Amino acid sequence: MTLQKAMRVRAELKKEISNLNELIHGYSHQISFKGKVPKAEEIAAKRAEKVAALDGLSYEDVVKRLFTLTDAILELNTAIESANREGHNLLFKEAAIKSKLSVVEYQITMERKVEAETEELEYDYEHTDEKGNYKRVKVSTYNYPMLTDETFGVSLIGLKKQLNRELETVRDELTAFNATHKIDYELPEGIL
Repeated sequence: MTLQKAMRVRAELKKEISNLNELIHGYSHQISFKGKVPKAEEIAAKRAEKVAALDGLSYEDVVKRLFTLTDAILELNTAIESANREGHNLLFKEAAIKSKLSVVEYQITMERKVEAETEELEYDYEHTDEKGNYKRVKVSTYNYPMLTDETFGVSLIGLKKQLNRELETVRDELTAFNATHKIDYELPEGIL
């Protein structure tokens, strides 16, 4: 089966386990006999009783099915993990590109806030007016972003576009990998 199908099957198995857990958590964990001590056969018959509230299964059947499904997920996870080493490398690459993209997007946002020239009024402590007060003078401040196009050999906008293309390529590779990569696992008959 393909890796993509294996992931779908695993999700279905987990859902089935969740449903079975809900059944047994909502059902009594004991059998009772009022007014008399039952015979061993009566206890066994009550335990083996198929119950509508347990989807037509006995309590024991539900618990055993939980174990069977859990073992199937273990085998499936092992097969997926074995086959997915290359997929993990693609996931790691995707994470690295997304991290770089985040830094670049932050830098672009901060660069847009940089005003090339700003003016502020400051006190000139060397000169005073006719009343003896320090004069206020306009002072221009020239501002530049911390990074330049030489930092990465391309503008931040260009780098963002480049990283987005790389991200798209990795995601396409990952999708193709999941859809075509085969795993060594066969789902047992009738398990789902």
